[in-house]
Amino acid sequence: MQLKYVLLSLGLTIFLAGCNDARQVDPLTRALESGGFVSRVTNSVLTPKISIQYDGKATATQKMLIHGSQLILSGHPFGFSNWDVGSNPLNPRLQFAYAININSFSPFPSWLPDYYASGAMAAMGRYVVSSGAAGTSLIDIGIPDSSRELRRYPERKLTDTQVPRDEDYVYRAIITHPTEPYFFGFREQDFVTSLKIDGNGLNLTKKTAYARNGDKGTCCVLGGATFKGAAYVGFRSSVRKYVFETDGVIKEGGVYNNINGTNIVATNDYLYVQHQAIPGNTLASGIYVIDGTGNSVMYLPIVPVAFAVSPDNRYLYANIDNTNVTVFQINWGY
Repeated sequence: MQLKYVLLSLGLTIFLAGCNDARQVDPLTRALESGGFVSRVTNSVLTPKISIQYDGKATATQKMLIHGSQLILSGHPFGFSNWDVGSNPLNPRLQFAYAININSFSPFPSWLPDYYASGAMAAMGRYVVSSGAAGTSLIDIGIPDSSRELRRYPERKLTDTQVPRDEDYVYRAIITHPTEPYFFGFREQDFVTSLKIDGNGLNLTKKTAYARNGDKGTCCVLGGATFKGAAYVGFRSSVRKYVFETDGVIKEGGVYNNINGTNIVATNDYLYVQHQAIPGNTLASGIYVIDGTGNSVMYLPIVPVAFAVSPDNRYLYANIDNTNVTVFQINWGY
């Protein structure tokens, strides 16, 4: 009887510990483990309201984000641009475009989105950090209609005959620390770098490998965002959670293999995970919206090239086919 009592007590202890852990797990874990993803296909959840182009031309946006009242785009034929969406979200107003401000934008030559803004982009305060095939660019957007590049990594000298490239600054996702002045650049398959804002520049303070104990690297980073104090990064066939420590240290906090995260966007209230269905996966392709408690609250039946969401979660801005940016109204009461 005594042994049975001990075993019963141990079982209850483990069960209660599991319940306590369940209350503390992150939103993506809850959504995946509960199987509660909202995947009902309905077109009424999104209403296209307006489409915008740069200078009336086909507009292929590679990366986009909303920062405060600004919609920030990188791509062709504009290069880098700011649009005011705070005054009227359904009528974005162009404030700045690199294509018409080439001489004032940067003291360095040959800034192209393919080199410095095709892979990843993030914003903090007055700064945008963007990365492409050659390296990383630090851009000041504090005065929206006079945006300018402050630094470039690696440095581009006037005497260079070719565009220099540094693998340490070529990223596929960039996320921001929720409280400290750090950006984190995720390379496609080998490591993440900690980039501290230091004066008017970035200081690379740490490199952390994805693989451990000599294992092969991990493929392949596609995008990420910071949500509720943690980072969620898409690795093609999975999503990985990262937790922040002090002094620019970031470490892996979980791997979720049931969802193929491509574009990942966050507002204060929701995490938007774009999923691309792969063989063996039962989830439909589209954007799954997850709240801070781990409930999948909405499914958006689109698969954009890139997208951003307004801070109030009322509007979604998307590059669907590389011809324009379409503004959708999100119908929460559908």
